[in-house]
Amino acid sequence: MVNPVFNIVSFYFGWFACLFGATQGLPWLGTAIMAALVTVHIFLVDRPQQELMLIVIVCLFGTAIDSILMISGLYVFVYHTNSFICPSWMAALWAGFASTLNHSMRWMKGRYLLGAVFGAIGGPVSYYAGLRLGAVNFLQPFWFTLASLSVLWSLIVPSCLWCARNAGRLTRI
Repeated sequence: MVNPVFNIVSFYFGWFACLFGATQGLPWLGTAIMAALVTVHIFLVDRPQQELMLIVIVCLFGTAIDSILMISGLYVFVYHTNSFICPSWMAALWAGFASTLNHSMRWMKGRYLLGAVFGAIGGPVSYYAGLRLGAVNFLQPFWFTLASLSVLWSLIVPSCLWCARNAGRLTRI
C-alpha cells in the first residue's frame, strides 16, 4: 500500500499543477505532471493491474460527468475550445482522484453515507477553488452550480468507493 500522506500530497501537487496549467493556457502541463504522478503511483502499489483498472474506470466516469455538465451549460473551462469533452487536465484530475481511493481515502471504504457527505462538501469546494483560481467559470447562478455539484458529488464519491472496494472483481470482467 502507498503511504497515505505521500498519496494525498502527490495528488494535491498534481491538482495544483493541473489548475495552474489550465489558467496559464498550458493544459498539457498539469496533464503531464498528473500522468507522471499516477504512473509512479501504479508502480508503487501491491496490485498494479487492479489499481490501473480502477483509475481507468473512474477517469472515464468522471470525464463523462464533467463533459455532460460542461455541455449542459453548468460551467466552462478557461482556454478550452472543444465543446464536447472536458479538457485533458480535468481527466487527469479524475485519474489522480482515483489514485487516492485505496490509499489516503481508504478510511471511507464501505462507508457510503460518510462518502456521500464527504462528496457533498468536498466536490463543490474543489470546483469553487477552480473558480477562484480562474480555471473554470460558472454559467449558472453560483448557488445553483454549487448545489448541483453537491448533489452529484454525494453520489459520485460513494460510487467511486464502491468501485475501489470491488476493483478486484472488475479486473476479471
